Amino acid sequence: MAAMVKSESDIYPETKHCHSFSFSFQTHKITKEEITCTKPGTILRALETNDTFKGLNQMDKKTLKGKDIVIKSCKGYIVKHFPCWLIEEDDLLTIEMVTHATDETAGDTDEETDNYVTFSVETRAGKNSKSKTILRNIQLESYGPLCVYAKQKEEVKQALRNDGRFSDIVFEQKCQLSERIKGSKVSMGQIAKKLNGRDFEICLTKFKKTATKMETSDSRIKTKNVNSEGDATQTSLFDPSPDSEGDGTQTSPSTLTTKTSDVGESSSRRKQKRKCNPIPDHGEILKILRNQFDDLVKQMESRREDRQKKTFPEELELMKQEFGKIRQKFSEVHRVKKLIELGASVCQVIVDGVQGVQGTGFVLFDNFVLTNAHLFGDNVRHNMQLLVDVSVKFNYENPNGSDVNVFKAKTLLIDFQYEDKGKHYIDYAILEMDPQNKKQQKKVPPGLLREYGPVPACGGACLIGHPGGLVKQMEPTSIIGSEIREEAANKYKRENGHAIFTINDAVEKQKKRYEEVMQENKDDFVTYNTSFFHGSSGSPVFDDLGRVFGMHTGGFDYEDKLTQSTQSVIEYALPLLTILQNFVIRLEEDNNQAVLKRVQEEAQKNVFLIEALFKTDEPMDMS
Repeated sequence: MAAMVKSESDIYPETKHCHSFSFSFQTHKITKEEITCTKPGTILRALETNDTFKGLNQMDKKTLKGKDIVIKSCKGYIVKHFPCWLIEEDDLLTIEMVTHATDETAGDTDEETDNYVTFSVETRAGKNSKSKTILRNIQLESYGPLCVYAKQKEEVKQALRNDGRFSDIVFEQKCQLSERIKGSKVSMGQIAKKLNGRDFEICLTKFKKTATKMETSDSRIKTKNVNSEGDATQTSLFDPSPDSEGDGTQTSPSTLTTKTSDVGESSSRRKQKRKCNPIPDHGEILKILRNQFDDLVKQMESRREDRQKKTFPEELELMKQEFGKIRQKFSEVHRVKKLIELGASVCQVIVDGVQGVQGTGFVLFDNFVLTNAHLFGDNVRHNMQLLVDVSVKFNYENPNGSDVNVFKAKTLLIDFQYEDKGKHYIDYAILEMDPQNKKQQKKVPPGLLREYGPVPACGGACLIGHPGGLVKQMEPTSIIGSEIREEAANKYKRENGHAIFTINDAVEKQKKRYEEVMQENKDDFVTYNTSFFHGSSGSPVFDDLGRVFGMHTGGFDYEDKLTQSTQSVIEYALPLLTILQNFVIRLEEDNNQAVLKRVQEEAQKNVFLIEALFKTDEPMDMS
């Protein structure tokens, strides 16, 4: 029997359906075009009732090959088959262009009904699946959150499949929805009735492996197998017998007993006993390694190619003498007064909703605050939109919290770069404060951009920040030159041999970064020793003239069990000039002329900056 074909009037029955919304299409210079929808159907069908949109859509098919539109509503980015009646009254839809990679599934939009719910899903995967791509079109990762519609009694999995934007990994692997605020989990088999208006991310589910039943006897674990002759064979689970290759078993350091049956010997059986040597006491190994360590260092030092250079002990002695002078310099009243004055521009950065995440920042100019990008982790979209609330706190100098000034940050970052960019490592973000009134605006401290200075080759430095989320602190230190960084780190390891394994583990976790920092003549980093650890990322680093030359970014810290405290092998800052050069490039690429003009105006007040940022003939080498 021939299938019944529904006519358009059956799919979109005439009802008392009437609602209004508008759309904008900035790339085609349409700021606001109003549509009154009188027939239930998809949002694309409603848009095509507008002559302006219809003309643009036809033009795009001819001239913009490989492109498609994305539609943003007040609920998030919607598909083209989104039911029009689920659009809020007088909502302004924003239409943008995106590289088209996949077609959306055609949804089945019934007649207008209240039988639908909508919920939002982030474009990037959450816990246990950060590296997974959950969208069929990777270009859509910058367009989130996605607004998904579903029938109330429809399963979540089917709703996501009907949506058409999610990749097969969401349906083939064991995924679930995790609510961003409450952390509630919703499995793919649940119906969508209770999901209306909620915000989720997709996470992989981790299941604990159940242990298989094994026969145990005299602390030996055995399983029963049957060989080709039909004889039962007992084989230790941790050791394959010669007659059972490829069974996936492993060897164990314990005593193994194997009973096998040889082909051709129907009545004879033999027992094989194998013994493995026990693992030596790791304490003895540690003692041997410690005894050999000093000799190894001496041998490595004896191989130094350049005999004309000072030996490391001589360099160290000079550093000790220099540090004494540095402490004396930074104890001089006029320097302390100047640093306290500059320190007024330093603030604590608080990332709401992310437990334990606090950092430091400082005013660059106007209402713009510079800090480290790694503070925000995955809470920033590709379009630099923050997914969490961020605030900055000034004047946090008294433990009782008196006289503090708190400013909320705007949700859109001015710049966010956290990556290895060619030869350079970049880790910074620029926030814009949002003073609520003129009175609060007057409390914004002056910026430190005009106080910029070049990175000193050696000598003293001073950090101002909020280590551990505590009140504002200052700490003088001595710059460790790139040519002796590795020797300084090795000396530290020798002096702290009791924690050598913990230190090596900490370094191994950041092996790539450690190798980059330790390179000789590597000017991407400024290294020193400091007790500024967690909470101090983003602190300005000043020279002994009060000029800011870097931003404290990280180090190779570990927990010393002997002293019950956090220690570090070496810490590092990013040169401020590298950050500013990348910031200017970003402003030029985004054609942000207003902010670029302000940077130039501030740079003109500093003889070092105007030359480095705006009068260089050759562009910065980013290859």
